[in-house]
Amino acid sequence: MVHERSPDERLRQGLVLLAGAIVFILVVGNGPNTFYSTPLGIGLVYLAAAIAGGKQGGYWATAVVLVGWGAAVYYVRNAQPDLDLAGLYLVGAGLGASVGILLARAGFAVDPLGLTGTVVIAGAILAFASRWPEVIGEARTYALVVGAIGLGNAVAGAVARR
Repeated sequence: MVHERSPDERLRQGLVLLAGAIVFILVVGNGPNTFYSTPLGIGLVYLAAAIAGGKQGGYWATAVVLVGWGAAVYYVRNAQPDLDLAGLYLVGAGLGASVGILLARAGFAVDPLGLTGTVVIAGAILAFASRWPEVIGEARTYALVVGAIGLGNAVAGAVARR
């Protein structure tokens, strides 16, 4: 069941995404090591937007998978465990998706297709990152995408309010 977001909700979430993208790029910066901060940072931006929309506001699926995956990346980067990195990333994304299912059972708007779609996109990003590191491996690419999504939602919400 799809929840139709109100103009105010769309505007609010759009502004949170836009502001979050700006804060993300200011905090993380740019450079070869920023790619490792991207899943958790963008996940936290989406989590803020999900919270701004409430239980039925959307973005929960994207947020929980990215935060789970991002936490695994953060752990790998800082703890440097003697374990397979891809396996740990899968564990993180899977834990995030599991949290999403639990949230859905608690009445949150978490789309199962959104959970799996986020995992697929994350995997594709990792698979192709070495081919196009100047685009896929740059934190600012993701900040721009999230900022554009935020701007689009904010404009749509503001226009619909009229």
